[in-house]
Amino acid sequence: MSRTMKNRRIIPFFFALCGLAAVGCTTAKVDTGADNGGQGGTNPPVVLGGYASPDGVLILNQGAPRLENGSLTWISPEGTVEEHVYRTVNGSAVGNTSQDLYLCGDRIYIMSNNTEVPDLGDSEVGDGSIVIVDAVTLQRKKVFRYEDLKFHKPVGSLETVDMLPLNMPFENLAVIDEHNLFLAEGQGMFRLDTETGELHLVEGGYHFGNQGQTIETVVATRGMTVIGDHLYCAGGGFWTNTQLFEFTKDRNEVTRTLDLSGEFISGICRTGDHEIVVATCGRSGSKKSYLTFVDTNTMSITLEKPVNADISAELMNSSGVTLAGDYLYFAAGTLTVSRISLKTWQIEEYIHVKDDAPEARYLTCNVVADPAKMLLYVSVSDDLNEARTANGWILVYDCSGDKPRLVQNLENKASYPVNIYPMSKFYR
Repeated sequence: MSRTMKNRRIIPFFFALCGLAAVGCTTAKVDTGADNGGQGGTNPPVVLGGYASPDGVLILNQGAPRLENGSLTWISPEGTVEEHVYRTVNGSAVGNTSQDLYLCGDRIYIMSNNTEVPDLGDSEVGDGSIVIVDAVTLQRKKVFRYEDLKFHKPVGSLETVDMLPLNMPFENLAVIDEHNLFLAEGQGMFRLDTETGELHLVEGGYHFGNQGQTIETVVATRGMTVIGDHLYCAGGGFWTNTQLFEFTKDRNEVTRTLDLSGEFISGICRTGDHEIVVATCGRSGSKKSYLTFVDTNTMSITLEKPVNADISAELMNSSGVTLAGDYLYFAAGTLTVSRISLKTWQIEEYIHVKDDAPEARYLTCNVVADPAKMLLYVSVSDDLNEARTANGWILVYDCSGDKPRLVQNLENKASYPVNIYPMSKFYR
């Protein structure tokens, strides 16, 4: 089994999970309510069409890495489904083992490991590790291959060469503008200027291990969020206590931190113009969790609430919690979706996936809400293997009421989705 597929289930316990919410790009400001991402900025809002339509949904498929490359599935505003839309437009594969994507301005940024080719498949080389496309048409505009992404060794490193490579697997990315693409991997947080290609390891987002021989991560991500010129995520564990980290446009250092309760980060959601909620948890299966509400203007805690439930993101890259209306939804790697009321703090089991997909055995990514439409997306499969395709179902529920209502069941329209993106999340 490849390192990436193992990363879904087995990862060093001290890697913390986090999320980011993005702002600062020239896309539309649509009232979507709170969500897990989003962008606003000071420029006049522009509503884009095509594959950037706020009423559509992009699904990033990792695929079985030894058999398939990554791909994109599109759910149109009318509800029709298009598979392999990147290939249809560009005639090639976006990359092997795709990990995350982000809409900023008139560009979509797609991140894949792309250091291997499917040795059991057609052996096609993917386009790149960072692929930038036109947001409306998906036409490829710029590519950064793995060998292009090197950074200067930080002061104190004992490495004998000056330029160091990134580590695999990649985790998440978020974009403030074309000069500020932030990405996370096993060594820490990086800032890429997509105009010049210059890559910086962000000070405060890493720690030296093994007496200076290796760079070890302090900040690890599970989803990402931006507010204005700042980006927020969290980390902790082996090298530091659990903290919220602030990153800033054009800065190669952590600008502010805030101590948090809990051992690990399960996710982060934006709840207001300058408020976020950070979900923390214990080890997998533990019910010692916390929801911490933070004013990002003052970088201070406004409310901390203990939660008697396992709300972990497990070992998936996407945020373990997602917000729609007055509820936070989570699955903690199971086939039962639960929710927490932010008014009463009551916890209830909300969806039993096997009722609607009896053959499902695995959650392929954490559940995702579209708060603008009060929809909840749940992706499951009957297998999870790097060398086999699987039967998969993307179940779409109306979560506006006391009981969920299944409104769409997409069978075998995606392959091992790593995340689902209601495009309205990018239009805050």
